[in-house]
Amino acid sequence: MSKKERRAYLRKELKEYLRETPMTEDERTALREWVAEGNSVHENGAFACYEGGVPCDYLDVYRYEEEIRRDLEKLSPREQRIYIDRLNGVETIDTLREDVKELRLKAEAYYKVIFYHNLENEALQMIQWVKEEQEELARQSAGFMASLLDDEELPFSD
Repeated sequence: MSKKERRAYLRKELKEYLRETPMTEDERTALREWVAEGNSVHENGAFACYEGGVPCDYLDVYRYEEEIRRDLEKLSPREQRIYIDRLNGVETIDTLREDVKELRLKAEAYYKVIFYHNLENEALQMIQWVKEEQEELARQSAGFMASLLDDEELPFSD
């Protein structure tokens, strides 16, 4: 496909997309600029893909990035670092502290609900039951791992 044919195809694709997809004026402007640079509306600069491996539309990625920018504007520099670390799946001492803080808050709320409804005995029984269940699963797992190693030569061993 020649350069001229590609530009004509991209313009046609853009025209269709603009007609079919609701968007704000800022989104429309950003999309037009993207296509003017020689890109398809069905491509993005982040190389983000949908679940099936198909590239995300430019507008979907643009909206997601704008949402992140809006969220970051509301946060302190420390909160911004935590937010970005969470987006990247990175655990730091700050993200872990936030997780513990949230877990403490939830635990306190659960305790108050349990106490308010006089469910202390039931809660203690449930805790004991879950503890026993976890111990049994750990025993089963250890037994399974031991059975794998019994009398079996591993392919990578000498």
